[in-house]
Amino acid sequence: MLQLCYLGMAFAAVFYIVFGLAVKLMDLDDKLRNYTRLVILITSLSILVLSSLSSTILNMRVGIYLYGILSLILFVASSFILLSIIIELHHINTKNKVRRFMILFDKVESFISEGKTQEEIMSYLTGIQKLTRKEASDFLMFISDPTNHQFLADVNAQIHAAKVQYEKKG
Repeated sequence: MLQLCYLGMAFAAVFYIVFGLAVKLMDLDDKLRNYTRLVILITSLSILVLSSLSSTILNMRVGIYLYGILSLILFVASSFILLSIIIELHHINTKNKVRRFMILFDKVESFISEGKTQEEIMSYLTGIQKLTRKEASDFLMFISDPTNHQFLADVNAQIHAAKVQYEKKG
């Protein structure tokens, strides 16, 4: 059983190297290549985490403490890296959602200032932005609240000011 754990750790390394090289040699666009590399990295780290945890437990039970401690260190390091990647992906996903929300707010606010009707705005949100009817109505209800609207308008103004200042520097 212990050899199976070692085999799993070796498989994780071989998987990462072989598929990493295969992706490098493939003719993929950058977005797909990066996504594939991320999947390979997460898969190999997951295999390494499971194998090293199993190896740690089995080595400690058998009484091979040196290999058990080394496997524990490998488990902790690979778990930390995997958890860091997952947390960073969550932050990126959240940041994208906030960015999309602020872009929608900016667009809807410009529609309101142009005098478009609620139904025209709703058709824009459901048609072009592909929100469900409930999501669109919740969004409109949220930004219609004066407190929320003022807060979002202030944040939007700060974003535009920072963008202008950044463009002046660069």
